[in-house]
Amino acid sequence: MIAEVIYQGNSINGEINLPASKSISNRVLIVHALGNLNAPIHNLSDADDTQQLIKALSNQSTDIDAGDGGTTLRFLMACYCAIGAEVLLTASEQMKKRPIKPLVDSLLELGADITYTEIEGKLPVQIRNSKLKSKHLLMDGEISSQFISALMLIGPLVPGGLTIEITGEMVSQPYIHMTSAVMKHFGADVKVKGNLVRIAEGKYVDREFTIEPDWSAASYWYEIAALSNSSEIFLPGLTKNSLQGDSAIVRIMKMFGVETEFHTNGVHLIKQELMIPEYFSDDFTNCPDLGPAVAATCAGINITADLHGLKNFRLKESDRAAALQRELYNMNVKTDFCGGSKFKLYHGSGLRIYNKPINTYHDHRIAMAFAPLALKTGKVLIDNYDVVKKSYPKFYEDLMQVGFEVKFD
Repeated sequence: MIAEVIYQGNSINGEINLPASKSISNRVLIVHALGNLNAPIHNLSDADDTQQLIKALSNQSTDIDAGDGGTTLRFLMACYCAIGAEVLLTASEQMKKRPIKPLVDSLLELGADITYTEIEGKLPVQIRNSKLKSKHLLMDGEISSQFISALMLIGPLVPGGLTIEITGEMVSQPYIHMTSAVMKHFGADVKVKGNLVRIAEGKYVDREFTIEPDWSAASYWYEIAALSNSSEIFLPGLTKNSLQGDSAIVRIMKMFGVETEFHTNGVHLIKQELMIPEYFSDDFTNCPDLGPAVAATCAGINITADLHGLKNFRLKESDRAAALQRELYNMNVKTDFCGGSKFKLYHGSGLRIYNKPINTYHDHRIAMAFAPLALKTGKVLIDNYDVVKKSYPKFYEDLMQVGFEVKFD
């Protein structure tokens, strides 16, 4: 399945209703499941990851498939241990390649009954009626914040509470604070101080919750604005005081001439003249999901750039370092992934039209990062285009709303 994304205009103008944050949605859904809550959840994400989580939580079977979602799988694993469920938990072939052992080991320390049914350290896992107990856990902060968040969410259900000590550098730290904020909204006693997370035993309280629009999805509109000659784009619902670390895109894209005006009902992106910095460098430790959009932006305007802090770039839905390197090379952009955490782009002779489809490697962020490059090349072909459903099902519809032509084959 191939999408041909075409753009022949000069400026981008319009209003885009972004999808709701799946990160927040998934945390709220797990809290609801753990606390047997029923209060309304407003603006719940329609992304595949969230829909898969809803399906799993409502499934009365003992065989559960978490699909392609990292948070879906890891949150479910901890949730089933906390509520004493007996399930065989698996996921997609791609997810089976991603690490789970650190989370399994921590849950075993808490008293969970989990066994690997095929290969040690890999899915599927059998979870049996677990009896958790209070513990001071050590977690490596460099592996995945999803492990830490999964443990935090079940903390109130652990008799005697839970303390998590995060060792090493903490990647994606804003997701830890997002988890804490969601838990506190529902009455949990959570304290995050430095590398220590303390959660008291307690119960979640039934309260309404409204999900924010997704700042990760907004990053592709910032990319579009940065690559355009001029733009005025309004994104309703986004706020300055967001729970999401990817709101860092506001600061990052200002370097490329994209100004953000915050209003009571959303944000207004304004790009009035072409701005090409001589060199770009930034640290993505707390916002790694912005990496593909920013890398594609740097490629589109043809500058040398260093994107630091991408330690888990190879452990996402795809090996994003390799995916970006291969596909940008096909468009005449030289790159390198240095020291396991820095993605480097080099100034060259500019993008060329690539008449073959961009391989998305089953990664929604690769598809959405490359599509806006049609602003520079006139067209981009995207293979396996519907992978965007993982987080942004209406992505192509929204592109067409502001003047892109998208043909599907």
